Amino acid sequence: MDLLDATPSSLRCADVARAESLAPAGTAGSYRGFVAVELPLPWPRELTEHPLVAPAAGALEAAGLRVQALVPDPDGPDARRQVLTFVRPDRGGFGGYDATRWTVPSDAVDAALSALARSFDPAVAGGWDLTALAATGAAGAVVAATGADAGRHVLICTHGVRDTCCGSLGTRLAAALPGLGAGIHRWRTSHTGGHRFAPTALVLPEGTAWAFLDLDVLVGIVDRTFDPAHAAAHYRGCTGLHGPEAQAADGAALAAVGWSWLDRARTGTVVARDGARTRVRLEGRHPDGTVTVLDADVEAVRMVPVPDCGRPPAEARKAAPELVVRSLTVA
Repeated sequence: MDLLDATPSSLRCADVARAESLAPAGTAGSYRGFVAVELPLPWPRELTEHPLVAPAAGALEAAGLRVQALVPDPDGPDARRQVLTFVRPDRGGFGGYDATRWTVPSDAVDAALSALARSFDPAVAGGWDLTALAATGAAGAVVAATGADAGRHVLICTHGVRDTCCGSLGTRLAAALPGLGAGIHRWRTSHTGGHRFAPTALVLPEGTAWAFLDLDVLVGIVDRTFDPAHAAAHYRGCTGLHGPEAQAADGAALAAVGWSWLDRARTGTVVARDGARTRVRLEGRHPDGTVTVLDADVEAVRMVPVPDCGRPPAEARKAAPELVVRSLTVA
């Protein structure tokens, strides 16, 4: 594609990113956790402006919790909605969020989100002070499951009001996705960031974000049958790790070590910066107690415009670095 001569109607952001062979590494964003709530469509462009989210949005954002909308399960009860919460545990390296599945009254979603926001306490296992929640009246919030019983969740961005590519490509992918196995739930979700990498998905509670998906790639990522070196090319990063360089290094480790890397409690620490180069030390503690330590040399190879879908890159209001891992060695 000749980006200078392309017409705005052909400048879909995902097409631009693919034409530029843009690497998605390090673009996942870092969050203490997520609050995902069933909300019927339509959603506004900014989810925090939704009337059921807005009362709690400020408090949840201040706590480092990102709110995601979910298209309600058509087989779920009309009288109640699901709220899924994922909180980064305060116990060393990141090996996944602590998960809780709640149900709340359909007519009190806003009150329930506000009650959850007021009772958030990162020092408490799972992130929620249930005593404090009960003291607020809880707004009908009931814990339905915790930990592994809360399941795995695949959130596919289909937020068409926010971005045309997510609305079209993401919706088609979500519609085509078959059942993913026992305990794995698929959702259409609101904006997850990185719309130029559409179709995108977020897998929770492991907190992995993925780019440029198709049906076979996404299924292979979820069930871990896809070649990890190829999967790394679709890996935006882990939302439980701090900083884009650490996320990029995490992807290189996935390619080198294999899927078992994502089961380790991981940390990523910047140890040196020199211009466009950053040295990152990764530590991954396996469930058996063994620790792998890796050093990664991460380079910002260029600044890339982040265009609005359908607008020329020259009109982009922001830009982001494209990160490439130049080397990964055992420390």
